Amino acid sequence: MIFASDLDRTLIYSKKLIDHVGEDIVLVERYNGKDLSFMKRTVIDKLGTMREKIMFIPVTTRTIDQYNRIFMIKDCIKPKYAVVSNGGNILKNGEIDKDWRNIIEKKIERVIHYKFVQKRFLESFKDVSWINKMILRDKLFFSIHFNDRDKINLDELNKFKEWAEANHWNVSLQGRKLYIVPSAVNKWDAVLYIKQKERIDKVVSAGDSLLDYPILINADYSMCASHGELFKMIQDKIINKEHIVLTNSMGIDASEEIVNNVVNLSGDSSWNNI
Repeated sequence: MIFASDLDRTLIYSKKLIDHVGEDIVLVERYNGKDLSFMKRTVIDKLGTMREKIMFIPVTTRTIDQYNRIFMIKDCIKPKYAVVSNGGNILKNGEIDKDWRNIIEKKIERVIHYKFVQKRFLESFKDVSWINKMILRDKLFFSIHFNDRDKINLDELNKFKEWAEANHWNVSLQGRKLYIVPSAVNKWDAVLYIKQKERIDKVVSAGDSLLDYPILINADYSMCASHGELFKMIQDKIINKEHIVLTNSMGIDASEEIVNNVVNLSGDSSWNNI
């Protein structure tokens, strides 16, 4: 069984999203001398002990460098695989899977070029003062950082989103970042590649954003944290909930509920009949 899970706001949380740091909530990422991200101790322990029955695969939009900053996962839990760059790269024992990268590069050759997408995006807004920076990540997708989210013209953004989706690019608004990602670069295709390579039957998934939707909608059992972009889209019936289970908990408590559910599924004989 595979447990394919998003990281940020699903299993790990920034300092502003937790109410305390202590024995139960510990530091997992530090960058430029700053403490950035935290996890529940129980979640770390269970991810470490479940490996005999379950293949844990971190699945994140983070780049390779950004993922490697999470020392608690990279150096302590040590998953065999990590899906990074929103599925654009797969790490196996810390090294890039070159076969998968070649597959991705051939796929993105078929979609509209990123330079044209960037130009179209910037021309879609009369006022772009809300944009702090627009970065091409791993030559695969854009992340846009804001000066002021409240200044975004949502009508203009929705029009760009319609154009992008018609041209096989996805747009995801998460907190203080906006992602523009080609549909060929998605988390599920990377997980499916590993699933087939390892000949594993079942996949459990978890996430909180629209970019997690592909792994949630395609997995055998899926959990959405009851906060953030995807939860709101399900509540507003913008996307179909399908078989996705919403957590009872919010924030960092949702991570513990998610991992507990995974552990329970691994010992549930009825799971083999799903």
